[in-house]
Amino acid sequence: MNLLVAFIIVLGPTVFFHELGHFLVAKAVGVKVHEFALGFGPILGKRRRGDTVYSVRWLPLGGFVKLAGMDIPEDETETVSDSDESNFNNKSLWQRLAVIAAGPIMNLVLATVIFALYMGLAVIPPTVQSVEPGSPAELAGLLPGDEITHVAEQRIHSVREINQIVADFENEETTVTISREGKVVQLAITPSLDPEIDRARLGVGMVEKPREPVGTALGLGLERTIVISRDIIASIYRMITGRVKPDIAGPIGIFQLVGESASHGFFFVLFIAGVLSVNLGLFNFLPIPVLDGGWLLLLIWEAIRGRPLEPEQRGAVQFVGLAFLLLLMLFATYKDLLRLDIFG
Repeated sequence: MNLLVAFIIVLGPTVFFHELGHFLVAKAVGVKVHEFALGFGPILGKRRRGDTVYSVRWLPLGGFVKLAGMDIPEDETETVSDSDESNFNNKSLWQRLAVIAAGPIMNLVLATVIFALYMGLAVIPPTVQSVEPGSPAELAGLLPGDEITHVAEQRIHSVREINQIVADFENEETTVTISREGKVVQLAITPSLDPEIDRARLGVGMVEKPREPVGTALGLGLERTIVISRDIIASIYRMITGRVKPDIAGPIGIFQLVGESASHGFFFVLFIAGVLSVNLGLFNFLPIPVLDGGWLLLLIWEAIRGRPLEPEQRGAVQFVGLAFLLLLMLFATYKDLLRLDIFG
């Protein structure tokens, strides 16, 4: 798969659906939306429907939404007064919280759908994931990534079948047919007895994934989203508490990861898109001003103190948040360059 196409497939929908979440809830609670855009950069085309301009832009990497009271419209004639009911700032606390939270929540919903598609569509045949040093598999020349198609000239459909057939060939040479980079290869292998399980084995770690029915795929998609979210939150906690060294990826790291996935095909790219969507959703929940989590924190603080921050105070808080975010991006880029060994 082309690397640029893979990058657009991964990043574009992830950002777009985030903004779509803000847009849908804003419309639902009556906030005026100045513009909802697909992509960034110069406008390719636009159309006004009601109070909103819908536009398509040159760079297909996500999109953005402009809300009355939060964003300045390009056309000054669209300015909404502070007393207008469609102004974001005039909505109830719960409505504003819902509008802000809808973006990252949509990312988690998107991740669940992506993982469900992966579970329901992707099929991974019995494939070697790891080879134990000194094992019969290593001696025979099996490598990670090899797809085992036949053992002892019997067609293989599952890892369980491999184990059952191999158990009958203890210390007896047999043939294993594999598919390696599109080529069919036959290897002679002699399974040896593993005393821990009292059974002959090859000495490989295997991976496989059947195509799941729709209901099961949806459940597994939700489960995968929850597991990845839990792992990310745990990692962030360990980094904040100093248990592990901070290690985050920026745009370069994401591009590199997508490139590695693209070499393995569409379904690997699809899975990475799900992981990235979870990451983006949780990242935006961080309580950093200018991120959605920062806005949520300001709204909660407003509810506690009984009145919103003054514009000057809000501006100062957002400036600090923006500065912190820029430093975080610089750090992520530095870590990306280290991984590329660009500094020698």
